[in-house]
Amino acid sequence: MTTLESRLNETVKLLLTRTGKSHAELAGALGLTRAPVSARLRAPESQSVWRVNDLQPMADFFGLTPCELLSGYRAIPEDRLPPAAGSAGQTRI
Repeated sequence: MTTLESRLNETVKLLLTRTGKSHAELAGALGLTRAPVSARLRAPESQSVWRVNDLQPMADFFGLTPCELLSGYRAIPEDRLPPAAGSAGQTRI
């Protein structure tokens, strides 16, 4: 069974890959350092988890809504995904 936490982690990882952005850039948007963001993305192995207050700034970072982040990458409509890094068009990962 997929947990909400694991779905959010997968979505964030895929969005970082798609946009070519780093853990450090996401951390800056959240007011954190890279280490806590990396630890949260390793969950459930890590004891660090996302906080509800992380959702809005993380969604803003990717140009999405918190609901879109929580719905999972594959549920985000193509026209809502951020542009792919190094590409004029949007390519689904």
